[in-house]
Amino acid sequence: MGLFFKKSSITDNRIENSGRWPVRLTHFYLIDEYEFPATNFPEIFFVREGTFLHETDVGTQAVREGAVVVVNPGHRHTIMQPEEVVLTRVRYLPEWLTLEYELIANSPNVLSLFFDQSWFRYPRDENLHVFTTRNEGGTRVRAELDYLSQLLKEKRQLEPVARVSVLKLMMLLADEHNRYWRGVTEVEFLPEAKHALDQIEGTIRRAEAFDAGSMPRGGFEKLAIERSFEEITGMTMTDYAQRRRVFYAACHLLFSDEEPRRISRALGFGSMSEFNREFASIFDIPPSVYREKFGPTREVARGEEEA
Repeated sequence: MGLFFKKSSITDNRIENSGRWPVRLTHFYLIDEYEFPATNFPEIFFVREGTFLHETDVGTQAVREGAVVVVNPGHRHTIMQPEEVVLTRVRYLPEWLTLEYELIANSPNVLSLFFDQSWFRYPRDENLHVFTTRNEGGTRVRAELDYLSQLLKEKRQLEPVARVSVLKLMMLLADEHNRYWRGVTEVEFLPEAKHALDQIEGTIRRAEAFDAGSMPRGGFEKLAIERSFEEITGMTMTDYAQRRRVFYAACHLLFSDEEPRRISRALGFGSMSEFNREFASIFDIPPSVYREKFGPTREVARGEEEA
């Protein structure tokens, strides 16, 4: 696998995919306008070469080599007037990183940058981030992308090392984002909200039903917990807890052969019908279809393009 380089015979945009879910990597070589439609997955673009105008629903800005574009689900964007542009894009399933809760929840900058839809503000308007990298920062990002690309080329996307590589990439980009984004970067993460997030995560791991009314308050006022939690997540604690429970179920579907019924019972769903209903409300498909589409036995057709 290699990047596309300009040749006199190349007159069209070219792309090259590698990897399989839960993480995919694509190289884009663009010499003409290219539109990226809205997707259901977070996307990270790193500009390896060239300059272009980046058009979104809210405006257009100039982008150059070393820039990063982070797109959360639901937003389209277009590359305009590209000058020999080479982009590398990473797409991943957020539920793949569900078990990394402690690491991610203790890194608010990572949360604010990469998990708007599934961990933090939901829904949220600021779903597209554009920022530049420092020279040394860009070098580290390039190296990690090259390493991840090699892992995917070797079909190691289901190994822990691939997940660690994505997490490292996220940490590197969040560090760059904090310094060089064109706007406000800090997220106010009040201890009341963090306490509630930790309590919810504990009940899910213990397969217990979550009851906001009986949740230990940890010395905080009930109203303060509720207000801070809804401010940072955009939903009630009960709704968030159910969403996180479904994410745990998705993680089981990705990496185990357990029957959905056993997964439902192990995570404390009241019934299989409840599990199917809640799962479909988050992912728009039932658990069995999710496993067929994203699970480890899924074969990606040769030449499949997911741009």
